[in-house]
Formats: sequence, structure tokens, C-alpha cells
Amino acid sequence: MFFIGLVIVACLLYIWDYKILALVCFFFFLTSGFNLIPEKIMDIGPISKGFDFAFFIMAGILLIDSLCIKNYLRIDNFIKYLLVFGGFLGICIIYSKWVVGLDWAGILRTCRYQFFWLAYFIFRNLDKKRLEAILRVLFPIVVALSVLYLLQIVLGTHILNKMAKSTFWIGGLSIPRYYNQPDMLQFFTLLAIYHNPYKNVLKKITTFILICALLGAFHRSLMSLFPLMLLLGYIIRLSRMRRILLLSVLGFIVLCGISVTGVLFVQSRMYADLRNIVSGNFADVEMTLDPEDLAESTFTFRMAVLYERNQYVSERPVVMVLGAGLVAEDSKIIDKLFDFKIGLPDEATGKVEQIESGDISFSSLILRLGYFGTALYLMLWVYLGVFFYKNRENKYGFVSFLYVVMSICVAFFSGNLLSPVNYIILLITYVIIKKTNQEQEVPQLAM
Repeated sequence: MFFIGLVIVACLLYIWDYKILALVCFFFFLTSGFNLIPEKIMDIGPISKGFDFAFFIMAGILLIDSLCIKNYLRIDNFIKYLLVFGGFLGICIIYSKWVVGLDWAGILRTCRYQFFWLAYFIFRNLDKKRLEAILRVLFPIVVALSVLYLLQIVLGTHILNKMAKSTFWIGGLSIPRYYNQPDMLQFFTLLAIYHNPYKNVLKKITTFILICALLGAFHRSLMSLFPLMLLLGYIIRLSRMRRILLLSVLGFIVLCGISVTGVLFVQSRMYADLRNIVSGNFADVEMTLDPEDLAESTFTFRMAVLYERNQYVSERPVVMVLGAGLVAEDSKIIDKLFDFKIGLPDEATGKVEQIESGDISFSSLILRLGYFGTALYLMLWVYLGVFFYKNRENKYGFVSFLYVVMSICVAFFSGNLLSPVNYIILLITYVIIKKTNQEQEVPQLAM
């Protein structure tokens, strides 16, 4: 009852014009109590996750605004893209119910993450100062969570919401690896580097903490992608001639590196596994992939998961367009629909998870939405990325563009692309930049 009461309070705060505090409550639920409250505590039957409470806050605010603000649902360029994706999602819901035979509860639980794109309406009708204030409030929260995350490594125990844990060996030293990094960490790390809200010593301390937390899980993907994003940021800020010169030098270095390491890669186990994965005969892949290797979630494992799901989709024309249905992982008919051999084991049953895969975003996307739906979903991210690049001179545009590129790349190694909080942050910066551009156009029109 406490969490339901907090939802009601958040909506009342919004009505009373404490909009920033109301939206902080929204982010509180969106991130499972800022990564501190386990889902089982929030589970009250039909409402099982923080996402659900966040959805009710969003729905309440949308209802309030639509009744009080004239022309609230006006169409702009981004909403046109949302309408296309929303229309497709509506078709998928009908298809999942009347063709696949899924129940309404399972369908809604599966597609509820996509409803959060509607938060764009809320942000669009807030003034720029309030939107920036939301980011300024969330920034120290993520820094504090990052401190707690790093303390886990020192103390050797979970502090944030419990997730998987493993060990990273460097020399003869073992370091615990915790996978429960704070939500929004990647965005605010980039923000800390390029547009830190603090100055002087606090700026250095907060940036250091966030970078340490980002790299503290020893994810090979993040440890390689993060420096590449910093390099990309450096290149973008160069003049055109210097950019061409640097890219030419880097291209030459990369070609040399490929020529040196190419022979070793061709002789490696990974190359043999990848060749079998793309050979078109998954039975051969299953014979060559060691089960113990799969449990370690290597790149080979991720490609095997993606290939097996992709093969299922590619053999069914209707599934290629509409997906296999908005199926929940715990659906009663999931065993009738799928029989995938590769995947992470479910903690409760020990069986291979058929849909969910925290190790790669694209396998779940193409299975549930098909190729066409996945393309429409990625279209939203690409639209935002292109917009941010065009507005890279804006401090938020520059950071957001790097974050979009980083998110799409990391999606091959995690389920980040499916989490609403990751795109909701971008909706805030998108609106901030749009409002900034409008402010700059007004003086020009006056002249």
C-alpha cells in the first residue's frame, strides 16, 4: 500500500506544481527504487515491478495534462515516428491475442515497456528549466548509487538490487564482478565528462566515481567501447581537415592491426565457433559449443543465441513481419511455441530461457517484433541519434549522440536497448534541445 500511496502522492505533487519532485518519483519507480528496492517487495499481485508503478504515475500525469492543456496531443515530427511504431505495436497486440492465442495479461506485461515512449508528451509540455532541473537532481543520485556499487566490490557483498555475480582475475588477484550497475550510469558518466553540473573539485570527484563504476564491472564490451566513445567525442570536436587526417591515420593503424591479428583470429576457437554459427546448420554449432563456455556469456554465446532465434524467425514469413507474438517468458504456452537449446538458464526452473536474454537486446526484439518491428523500434533510436548529431554543438546534443551510439553498440552485449529508462533520458534531452532551438529562433524572427 505504501507504493500505491506514493503513486497517488506523485500525481498530487504534479497537480500542485511540484512537477520536478513528481517526476523524480517517476524515475524512482522506473529504476526499482533507484536500484535499492528488490522487485519482490514491490510485488503486490497484478503489479509486480517498479515499472508498473511508474506507468501509473505516467498515465496519471498524461490524463491531468490532457485535461488542462489545450492542443496537448498536437503532432510533431517525432510523434509521427511514434505513431508508426505505435500502430505496428497495436497490430502485434491483436495478432498475439487472436492468432497466437496469448492472454491479455501476458501481452500487456510484455509490451508495457514500449508504452513509456508516451512520456515524451509530458516532457514536451514542461519548460526547459524544469527539464534541466530533473537531470541535475538525478545526477547526484546516480553518483551516490555508484559509490554504493563500488563499495560492493570492496565489501564483497550486494548493496544494490541483487543480480548475477562472478569473478574477474587479474594476475593472481581475484576481484568480484557485480552486474547490478546503477541505471542511467552510462548517460551520466558521459554527462559528467563533457557537461558536469558541478565545478572544480566536485567535478573531478564525481567524474572519477562514475568512470570507476562504469568500468568496475569489468565488462569487456564497456571497457572497450567507453574509450572508443571518448575518441569519437574527440574526433567530432575537431575541424573537418583535422578530422579527415586523424581518421586516415586511425584507419591505417586499424588495417595494420587487422593484418597482424587476423591470422591468430582465424586460428582461434572463436573464429571456428562463429563460422559454424553462420554456416546455416545450427546442429553443428550445438556440437561445437561447449556448455561451460556458454555459461560464461562469451561473444560466441551471444551470437549463438541470436542465430538460433534468427533462424526461427527467418523460416516463418508472418513471424518475419509481426514477430512470434508478445510472449512473456513465464507464459503457459511458451513450450509449445519454442524449443531453443541455447540461452541462459532460468533461476527458478533451470530450463533455458526462450525469450529473455540479458546478454543481447536483438534476440528478444526480432523474436517478439520480427524484422519489421525491430526496424521500426530502431528507427526511433536512429531518429534521435541523427537529431543529436545535427545538434552536436549543443552540450546535451553532443552527450546524447555519444550515448545513442554507445547504447546501440552495447546492445550486442546486454539488454539495455529494451529498458525504458535508457530512452526516457534521451526524450528529456531531445526536448531540451528543441526548446533551446526555439528560443534562438525567436530573436531572429523579431529582427
